[in-house]
Amino acid sequence: MEQVAKKQNKFLKILGWVFSIIFFAVCAVIIFFNLTHEYHTVSGDSMYPTLNGTTETDGVFVSKIKGYGRGDILVVNKGEKDAYGQDIFVVKRLIAIGGDKITIREVDGYFRIILIYNGETEETILNEPYLEDYSNNSSLKAKFEKMIQQKGYILDNGFLQIPDGQIFYLGDNRLTSNDSSTYGYKEQNLVVGKVDYIAYGNTNIYWQVIKQAFGW
Repeated sequence: MEQVAKKQNKFLKILGWVFSIIFFAVCAVIIFFNLTHEYHTVSGDSMYPTLNGTTETDGVFVSKIKGYGRGDILVVNKGEKDAYGQDIFVVKRLIAIGGDKITIREVDGYFRIILIYNGETEETILNEPYLEDYSNNSSLKAKFEKMIQQKGYILDNGFLQIPDGQIFYLGDNRLTSNDSSTYGYKEQNLVVGKVDYIAYGNTNIYWQVIKQAFGW
């Protein structure tokens, strides 16, 4: 009986050590994750249907250490303050970076974004699978042309060139989005980071991160 009790105590000690290691490992992962990521809630419908900021507000975890590129969803400091003196952040999709040239032109009956990437000479019609309908770009074209006139930007053969150190971003919902098509390009150093994970409905946020991280 004494030997059985010793074996049970040894087993319980090992089990305790295992759970302790797992607990501290999980805590370390959570701490590291919170140091490298920043959480923001989505406001409004400018990124609909990709993100919802109206009926069931989504949230996003932004990586502060990963790089980002054209087509990524970013959180950007708008460079403005709200009525309470707090920074205003926007969630938008990066379309063009410094050195790129951009215009909007009718292609096959729809208005499409045309890009000349930095260092290239050939035009590229931007493929946007995240849009529900390219017909919404008719609203984008009108806003884009009005913005260029108001800002006094000089075009290069019909293209707006994005200066070095600046970015041009848009919302996926072209009908309502307030973005670079309405107030122009923004400084690249205002980028908080790339959206790494989405918490749909802003609930069970860490569980959703785990599922997305492991592809569940």
